[in-house]
Amino acid sequence: MTRARLAPLVLSAVALASALVLSGCTSAAPSADPTTTGNAVSPTPTEALPGPTPDASATAGGAVTCDSMIVSDTLAEFKTKGWTAKQTPFTFETQPPSAPIGGGLICTWANYSVASGNLIEFGWAPISSADAETVSAQLEKEGWRREAGESGFYITQDPSRVITVDDKGYGMTYLFGDGWVAVSDTKQNLLLMPATAG
Repeated sequence: MTRARLAPLVLSAVALASALVLSGCTSAAPSADPTTTGNAVSPTPTEALPGPTPDASATAGGAVTCDSMIVSDTLAEFKTKGWTAKQTPFTFETQPPSAPIGGGLICTWANYSVASGNLIEFGWAPISSADAETVSAQLEKEGWRREAGESGFYITQDPSRVITVDDKGYGMTYLFGDGWVAVSDTKQNLLLMPATAG
C-alpha cells in the first residue's frame, strides 16, 4: 500500500500530532488517547520550520531509526499510547514511485493492536543536491508545489488533491535540506522531527 493510499487514514491522527507539537514545546500534560480524541488542538506552526534530521547520536553510526527521527517527547507519547512503528524503505510519491533511497527509512506509527485508522508517517533519507533537484522537478510536474524554506525547500501536495491537512492546509510534505530529505503526512508534522545543531 502506498503512502498516498494511507493519507485518508490519518485524519484523526492529526489531533495527536498537533497535541504532540504543543507538548514538545511546553510543559503541558500528555494528550488524550488518539483512539478517543475527536477535537484537534491547532497550534500555529512557525513560518520557518527547523530542519528535521535525526539526532546526531543516531546518525553517528550512519543508520537512521524510527525512534531517532522523531523528537523524544513525541516518541515517549507514542510509546505511552501503545504505538509502534512499521518500517518501509524510503521512496518518493512520484508516479510510478521512485526506487528506494539507500540509508533512508519511512516509519508508519500507529497502535497496531487495535482496529483504528489512526497513524502518522515520518521519513528521512540522505540525498545529493542533484538527486533532490531531479525528484523535486518530477513531483512538480505531477502537481506538487515548491516553496522556499529557511533550511531548504518544501515540496507539498497539490491542495486540491489532499484529504488530510494541517491547520494551514498542507498535506504530505517533503523538506529538502543540505544532503537530506524528510517527509511527513502534513507540513506541520515535520515539527515533530528534531533539528540538528549543525
